[in-house]
Amino acid sequence: MDQVKVIFRSFPPAPSITKSTKQYDSAIKQHLSALSKLSHEERVTIFSKPAAILKVLNPAVNSIGYLTILDMVLDGKAEAAKHGEILDKTIEFLIKFDVCQVRYVMMGFFSLLQKVGAGHLFSPLVATELLATAILRLDPSGSMFTPAHLVLARLAYTTNSVEPALKALDADILVYPNMSGSKEARFLCDPDIPPSAFMPPSPGLPDQPKSAPILEYNLLRGLIYISRRDWPKARAALEQVITHPSKERGVSRMMTDAHKKWVLVGLMHQGKAPSLPPYTNPAAQSGYQALSVPYTAIANLFSTDKTVELKAEVEANRQAWEDDGNASLVAEVMAAYQKWQIINLRRIYQRVSIAEVRRTTLSAETGEPLADDQTTVALVREMIESGMLNGEIQAGQGGGESYLAFGDNQSLMSEVEFAAEVARSHHSIQALSQQYRLANERLSGSKDYARYICREQRRAEMEREADAAVGFEAQIEDEDLMTGVLAHT
Repeated sequence: MDQVKVIFRSFPPAPSITKSTKQYDSAIKQHLSALSKLSHEERVTIFSKPAAILKVLNPAVNSIGYLTILDMVLDGKAEAAKHGEILDKTIEFLIKFDVCQVRYVMMGFFSLLQKVGAGHLFSPLVATELLATAILRLDPSGSMFTPAHLVLARLAYTTNSVEPALKALDADILVYPNMSGSKEARFLCDPDIPPSAFMPPSPGLPDQPKSAPILEYNLLRGLIYISRRDWPKARAALEQVITHPSKERGVSRMMTDAHKKWVLVGLMHQGKAPSLPPYTNPAAQSGYQALSVPYTAIANLFSTDKTVELKAEVEANRQAWEDDGNASLVAEVMAAYQKWQIINLRRIYQRVSIAEVRRTTLSAETGEPLADDQTTVALVREMIESGMLNGEIQAGQGGGESYLAFGDNQSLMSEVEFAAEVARSHHSIQALSQQYRLANERLSGSKDYARYICREQRRAEMEREADAAVGFEAQIEDEDLMTGVLAHT
């Protein structure tokens, strides 16, 4: 036992060494080599008394050794009661680990996160909180896609433990581990290296992010936001699925599923059929058009006053909604139909009576106006309280007729709010500039990008040669024409 403790406590080195990234890198590699050479007896000791060894280690200082022990003794399929004290040590590690050290043991780190995400060691809320915290400790910007992202999204969605996961799921993914690029010359222990440097492509890394994991991750994000009725974020997440580049002509099942939900979410987000982004693959557009006919039909009817036709279309395709798992989402669309009719009255009125609102709008669920003014007031009030409608209900004088007064959507900001918005925009621009620089560096060192540039240069040269040939032929024709004219004068 004492010998094992000595091995694990031999790191980190003296402060004078850690100040030099080159010396610190060498010390980390020596420590990893020593851990890989543990004898059978020493490994048996670790398995028999892991908590005793962890007690003498600090997860923020001895992160590599701490992780080595946790990954060795934890079993993601075992019940929490089997591990007892080790689970407390796991929590402490995931909220305190040293990022620079973990960069050298990424396989073990993600192995540990997968065990946490399996859902047997902690409650779903605790597990999602730990996963999200670990992801953002590894990369505070949250811009790097990791195997843990998919583990987190699956766990959050299947267990409805969404809230703790949002701080990681809300981040925009800009970097993928399998993106080829220039080799980073700096050491992994350099605190300023970008995420792409310590998450290189590796066949040994679990769930290497190809198209399927990325599509599934964004589809799950879309479903999570749908469950929260956060239509703008749901639409953005689903849009990343339907516009995902594909080498094959056609679309995958996940892409078509996402497109069907995207159409419905778009109706609730903007009250009209959404338009595919211009960068959507033409082959994918054709596939969506053929496979989403019922969805396109109700989307085209949604922004019209053809309530009866909309109701009939929904009822005629009830089995399709059930088969696609979209019956509840279609029901949401039907419930939103009259709400968007009310919202669109602001194009005509600044102030409109509740009686007029009831008379000019119809429920798609019944095909009829609402029963009475009280029911209409209740619906309008619900829309205002949810933030869907900017307006207020004004009671008539002496208990007379009530009115809906639409609010001004262009509200003025205070000086403090304006300053905060300027600061936020400035920070966003700085962050985007940094990401643009890193992306440009990766592209510049990519073999695929170099081949693309060569092809474009050859194409441009061929076009110039073709233009020169056409110009020469045109010149000959002009001279021949002039010769003929001169000969006949």
